[in-house]
Amino acid sequence: MFGKSALLAVGLMAFFGVGEASARNVVFLNNPSPQDVKDVGKYLVSGTGQPFFSDLVLFAANINGSTPNTPVLYYNAEMSAILKDNLSIVRGLQAQGIKVQISYLGNHQNAGWSCNMSSAAATKLANAMVADVVKYGLDGISVDDEYSQCSGNAKAFYSVLKAIRANSKFAGKTLSKALWSDSSYFRSPSNAADYLTEGYEMTYAGSVSYLAPYVGYGMSKNALFLGISPQFSPASSVRSIAQDVEDDGYQGVMIWAPNAFLDTASASAYYTQIVKAQAGEAESVEYVP
Repeated sequence: MFGKSALLAVGLMAFFGVGEASARNVVFLNNPSPQDVKDVGKYLVSGTGQPFFSDLVLFAANINGSTPNTPVLYYNAEMSAILKDNLSIVRGLQAQGIKVQISYLGNHQNAGWSCNMSSAAATKLANAMVADVVKYGLDGISVDDEYSQCSGNAKAFYSVLKAIRANSKFAGKTLSKALWSDSSYFRSPSNAADYLTEGYEMTYAGSVSYLAPYVGYGMSKNALFLGISPQFSPASSVRSIAQDVEDDGYQGVMIWAPNAFLDTASASAYYTQIVKAQAGEAESVEYVP
């Protein structure tokens, strides 16, 4: 026989639902094939039938240039195959509710996010990114400030972010950042937290403590994701990591390049460990061809 408190608990579970994860999960695909992209929408949570992933980041387009003031956007063969030849796959994911961002990355040249460029060059670069996001119907831009011959200019970095957010055609879209060894960009008077909608911590050490500094910089917990890579964190450890993320109130996890390390069966098993931490022991993730 149920007491009043037990009946109340049962009523609350019926009202709010059981086994529904509030977490979101992001996947980065490194130079993906069209099939890799299509597969993102095939990993479904068994209890809801909804996609396991809320967001896909296509990694990566590049910022090329011989001088900081003349940056040019470049799309390699893999990115071109998705955006120019198989855009219908992206539309299919979006129809499932999965947002698709594109990452822009330096390319071992004298141009990039934080090169010493003029304000005009920063605005031109930002507007070129936004124009392509609109052209391809994507949902956002992910910042990866690496692999440029020039870097570290905070003023230029802020100028690019500010111009992206100021562009009216970018309204409602995501501006995310790969977070790693970047504390200098989260200081007054210009703080990257003022421009970013979310961030993905990419140390891949498996510790939720790496997210805490970004809360101190002004980012909310529901904008932060802890990076996990199958290369460094085996399936036996990811449930514990995801549980720490859940217990500390962060938004979810970001999984780096599973297309490089996992086949569909092992990926399903890997994601199942994560969703059990997020939504309960009964949940699993299935690959549905």
